[in-house]
Formats: sequence, C-alpha cells, structure tokens
Amino acid sequence: MSQIMQLKQFGLNDNEAKTYLALLKMGQSSISKLGLEILIPRTTLYYSIKGLKEKGFIFERIKGKKRYFSPRQPNFLTKKALDQLGRAQVVNENVGDLIISLKKITNDLPSYVKVEHYEGKQGVWEVFEKILRSNQDSLWFGFGENCLKYYDFDFFLNNFSKKRRQYGKTKSYSILPASDKLAIIKKREDTDFQEIKFLDKNKESNAGLCVFGDNIAIFSYEENITATIIAGRSISEIVRLMFFMIWNKIE
Repeated sequence: MSQIMQLKQFGLNDNEAKTYLALLKMGQSSISKLGLEILIPRTTLYYSIKGLKEKGFIFERIKGKKRYFSPRQPNFLTKKALDQLGRAQVVNENVGDLIISLKKITNDLPSYVKVEHYEGKQGVWEVFEKILRSNQDSLWFGFGENCLKYYDFDFFLNNFSKKRRQYGKTKSYSILPASDKLAIIKKREDTDFQEIKFLDKNKESNAGLCVFGDNIAIFSYEENITATIIAGRSISEIVRLMFFMIWNKIE
C-alpha cells in the first residue's frame, strides 16, 4: 500500500497526504515554495494546509510577515492509530443498543425510490446546484456539444466546474463524446479534481446522466431541456458499476 493510501486511513485526502509528505521532505516551507514542490493549484494548497492544521499534522509559524509550515514528526501516528482503534471499539460496543433504539422510533417506512423532475434552463440549473451542494464525487456520461447551447460555455465552467473544485473539493469522472469543444475541458484537466475519457467520434447524443451519492440525474436536450433525479441507493450502485465497466474499457 502506498504512503498516500496509508495516510488516507488517518482521515487525509489525496492533496493533504501529498502536502504532508512534501513538508516531511522539506522540513519547513512557505506556501509559495510548497506549491512549487507539489505542483497543485494555490487554492487547493490552502485547503490542504487548513485540513492538515485541523487534523494536527502540521504546525504554523510566523516570521516577520511570512507564514511557514512544519510537519509533525511521524511518530505521533502511533497515538493517532490507537485513538482511532479506541473510538472504533466504542462504536462497535454501542452499535447494538443504537440499532434497537432507532428501530423503536421507526414507523415501518417502506423502501422507496424518490423521483424529482425539472424543466427549462433555470430548472435544470437547480439540478447542477444540487450536485454541487451534495459535495460528492460525480460520474458523468454523455453530454455532447448539444447541451452547451443552453448554457454559455465559459459561464458553465466558471459557475459549475470551478465552484466544484473550490468549494466541494470533489472529483468528477466523465465519459464524453469526442469533440473539439469538449476537448477544451480535457486541456484544463486537473487530475486531482477530474478525469476525462472520450467516446469515439460521431457519438453525439442529446442526453446525459450524472451519478452523485445515492442519486442519478438524467438530462435530456432533444427538444426541451429537462432533468430527472432518481434517488435510490440500489439503483445508483448498479449504474455506478456499469459506468466503471465502460470506463475501464476505454483507453
């Protein structure tokens, strides 16, 4: 298992793990030097520094008007691992009682799938906003150039793609029809936040879907722009499985 994967077991995300490893190598660093070392966007680096400070992995020192960051020595991970083990044992010991108490307040609700339908440019934009607010990694399939006629291309990048990176820090995986315009998104690709694969050319479609959390959003651009959200874990899991079966077959 890689060092990054092992550090993620202590609650770090990919960028936080990379930042911590870089600081161990450098000893102490300013934001600017650290950014040159690990080559991630400055905004992302600030989030990583903030997360590492909150989780106790680094220290901050101020010299003059500059801020410097130093890593906590790796030995502290032993205590952190013991703390995690202790919390897990407490949860395990009490989960039975919790289940019993929760069942007492359950009103025998049936398992169901929730469906919401949206129409028009503004209505469909609400779906994009829901995807943003979910703070979940997302899977995108379809979405040819036809969908871009409803939203200005730069507006979409700035008000969805950029916000997703800045606020949610989530990652997207996209399988898109090959086209010159969509290739622009590929050129802007930051693999910490998105990965894109293309279908063969001449695979243009008037529909697309997005899987986020336990939800599937299905978009149609054929005549009127519409979107339907289907909420259900079992359905989202099977679509997610199908997505990655296709993903793994595309070079």
